Amino acid sequence: MDPAAPEIPKPGHNGVAGNGSRGVLDGAFELLEVLSRAPGGAGLSELARETGLPKATTHRLLEQLLALGAAQRDGQRYRVGGTLARLGRAWQPHPALRRASLAPARTLSHLTGGAATAVCVLEGHAIRVVATSGAMTDAMHRMQTGDELVARTAAAQVLLAARPQGDPPVGYTRPEWARVRNGISRHAAVAVDHQDILPGVYCAAAAIPLAASGGVASISALFLGHRPPKDLPELMLRAARETTRNLARQ
Repeated sequence: MDPAAPEIPKPGHNGVAGNGSRGVLDGAFELLEVLSRAPGGAGLSELARETGLPKATTHRLLEQLLALGAAQRDGQRYRVGGTLARLGRAWQPHPALRRASLAPARTLSHLTGGAATAVCVLEGHAIRVVATSGAMTDAMHRMQTGDELVARTAAAQVLLAARPQGDPPVGYTRPEWARVRNGISRHAAVAVDHQDILPGVYCAAAAIPLAASGGVASISALFLGHRPPKDLPELMLRAARETTRNLARQ
């Protein structure tokens, strides 16, 4: 072998190379994937076992993730760090929908007297916020359909009602969910929550058809402490139709 030739790193356990940056990245992302599924955190031994990495390699990668803020230590357990959370919030799962809905969401907020508006999509069991306008929009992030309160929001009802018929969402009986689905269908895919979940909180949502996937998104308006305007359903439908037109133009 030519002594001047660079040494090619040999893959170690589970594809982590001794000197290879690609192998190190693979191992780091495996650890982050495990941490993302452990809301209570995970210990060193557990992480090594779940990823199949040697404990020494696991510890070294964790120290690097800690230094970058991608992981955080809580006693003897590790969790996903703030840096990763901030980067995750910058990810746009539906950039075309975001572009199409930003102006209608702002207009809807203005026409409803400053309501917090949000455009959401359903991905698995998570409701992801694509675009927002108005105040109090932080309350709309990190919603899970397994949360009984979330499943009863107008936005979740519109999204969940568009799924194929199956078991009702958590917190609903079959007859109750059938009434919700039928009500949304009768009212042109608009759901309205008149303080049904929390006192003083009003919410409405309309469906936005997504031709590319065959599913729907929702555009919703949230009111805290004051009643929505009487023409809210029509305003919701107008915003949904405008978003649909904007999508078609892209």
